Amino acid sequence: MKIKKCIIPIAGKGTRFLPITKTVSKEMLPIINEPTILLLAKECLLSGIEEIIFVVGNHNYELVKNFFSENSELNEFLKNDSKKELLNDINEIISKIMIHYVFQDENIRGTAGALYAAKDLFEEDEYFGVMFGDDLFYSNYPALKQLIDEAEKNHCNVAGVGEVEKELIPNYGIIKFSHDNIVDGIVEKPAIEESPSNLAIRGRYVLHSTFFANVLKNEKHNNNEYFLPDVLLSLNEEIRAVNIKGDYFDIGSHLGFIEANVFYGLKDNKINEELKKFISKVGE
Repeated sequence: MKIKKCIIPIAGKGTRFLPITKTVSKEMLPIINEPTILLLAKECLLSGIEEIIFVVGNHNYELVKNFFSENSELNEFLKNDSKKELLNDINEIISKIMIHYVFQDENIRGTAGALYAAKDLFEEDEYFGVMFGDDLFYSNYPALKQLIDEAEKNHCNVAGVGEVEKELIPNYGIIKFSHDNIVDGIVEKPAIEESPSNLAIRGRYVLHSTFFANVLKNEKHNNNEYFLPDVLLSLNEEIRAVNIKGDYFDIGSHLGFIEANVFYGLKDNKINEELKKFISKVGE
C-alpha cells in the first residue's frame, strides 16, 4: 500500500493568539518568514504525500486558497528581479500536490469532527496521514514519514508520540501500552503518580478510513465535540506508537511559538550569528 493523502485541520479560530488572529489566521503566522502551514505542506511533500485536504473555516478559506495558488504576476516580477527562488518552496508544492478544501460542520466539532469533514475524499480501504498545525517538528527524516513507514510495514493505525518531562505530564494525553509499541489506551491529563507512561500524543497520525464510520458512534462532548482518541480506541484495531525523532515545538502556545522561531533562526545561516549575539546580550 502507498499512503498518498493527508488531512490538515485548520478550522480553529486561534483565540490564544488574539488579537493578531482577528485578521491573520493562526496557520499563517510565520516561523521566520515561512507560515506554519507551508512548513506542514513541505513535511507532506517530503513524506511522499500527493494530496492534502485542508479542513477550513469561513474565516480562512480564501486566505489559504490564495496562498496555495500560483501568482503569475508575482512570479514574473521576481523573475525579472532575479529573485524567483524566493517562491521555490511554495511553487513546488503547488505543482506537485493536489490540494482540497472542505468545511467543518459546526454540529460535528472537535478533532475527530474535523477529520470527519473530509470523509468523502477517501476510499473504503485506505490509509491516510493526519497533521495538526499546533505541532511542529524539525527533523532530518520527516515526522509524518516516520509514521507512514510504520503503517506501511504493519498495515495498522499509527500515533506519533514524544517523551515529556515528568512535571508536564498533567498537560497532555498520555499513552498506555499493552505490550511493545501497541497502544492500549490514552489517558487525558493524568496525575503524575497515575500516569501510565511519559509518552504524549504529538499531533501526527496515520489512520485507516474505517475511522470515519465510527466518529458519530462515539460520545459527543461539550459543544458537539468528538475527540480523535475516543474514536481511535473504539475501532478495536491495532494502534502502534512511534516515538518521533526530531525537535518538537508546541506552536499553539506563545512560548512554543517563540522557541520555534529562535530555533529556526539559529539554523538559518543568514541570521544565526547576529541572533546568537542578540541572545547573548539579552542573557547578560
